[in-house]
Amino acid sequence: MRQKEKELFKSLCSFKEMDFDESLLDAATPTVLGHLFFNRMQAVAYGILKKHGLLGKVNREFRNSLKGASMQSIEKNNSFFQCVEFVEKALSSCECKYAMLKGAYLCKAYPEGYRTSNDIDLLVHPKDVTEVGNALLVAGFKQGNVRNGKFEAATRKEIIESKMMRGETVPYIKETNLPGMQFLEVDINFSLDYKPGDTDLLEEMMNNTLFVKLGDFRVRTLRADDFFVHLCSHLYKEATTLPWVEMMRDMTLYKYCDIYMLLNDADEKYVDSIFDRAEKLSMEKVCAFAVLHTAELFNFRNQYAIEVATKALGYDLDFVHRIISPKDKKELVFTERNILERFFADNRKALLEEVNHSEDSKYET
Repeated sequence: MRQKEKELFKSLCSFKEMDFDESLLDAATPTVLGHLFFNRMQAVAYGILKKHGLLGKVNREFRNSLKGASMQSIEKNNSFFQCVEFVEKALSSCECKYAMLKGAYLCKAYPEGYRTSNDIDLLVHPKDVTEVGNALLVAGFKQGNVRNGKFEAATRKEIIESKMMRGETVPYIKETNLPGMQFLEVDINFSLDYKPGDTDLLEEMMNNTLFVKLGDFRVRTLRADDFFVHLCSHLYKEATTLPWVEMMRDMTLYKYCDIYMLLNDADEKYVDSIFDRAEKLSMEKVCAFAVLHTAELFNFRNQYAIEVATKALGYDLDFVHRIISPKDKKELVFTERNILERFFADNRKALLEEVNHSEDSKYET
């Protein structure tokens, strides 16, 4: 991509900005359009152009593609919000605690249609998995997967192995046939990726869940600091695992946009509360990873958050460039240290080299 195309893409994703440089629209090319769709940012871009009265300044195909995607996102979210309310009602008979993660809250926190979700993620205590799962089965869900537009029931073996090996259940699926959402998927998670087996911490988080109200919509989720740390943890896991790099799904921008949305305008008290909580969970570097990546990928204005995140890394500044290969237990590092340039690379895997721990000093900054 040309530099001006990169600048336009970045501006079309930075919806918190008050101003927009109209001169960048000369770079509204098919390449930029493709990147917007590839990163699930098309509805955001349409919203920004509409807000600044610039829809008529771009090519018709560019404009109409974004418009159609925005309308589709709004339609899908209307169905998704119905699904969230349906699941809330289905779980109302449960005596245990649960929390809805990621999209169940975030889709409503954004401007209309900017963020969509394909499923509902639940976090529960291991002892409560059966109760929650049974409530979903009573509500008409079945365990399995949707492949090629058709539901395939899971085998008993698959259900048991998923619980034992992955810390989550086989998805619960219900055919809804709602506009933009034929199937609803609910995933039950009962472990924290960053604290395996720490049921005490999980129980503490469950005890601190609360209902968040957004207009006439409400969702039960984690306390704000726990929600943010969990979001960073999920982003970090996908961004730093080799198979995700190979699939080019390690830096899909909508995940970083969640961090941008929550933190760009946050005050110092909020930033401190997040990193205080992260430090108690030994997750401060993971949160720093998410924040510092986000700061490079958007027109990010929260300088205090950048300073706190940088401080959290200590002397390990290369932390934001390292990934792991679980298959062969190798650690790799990106040779391209510019995160924005890395994002736009056609083949990020080609930018990796193995870390030789006998030469640790080579990677110290």
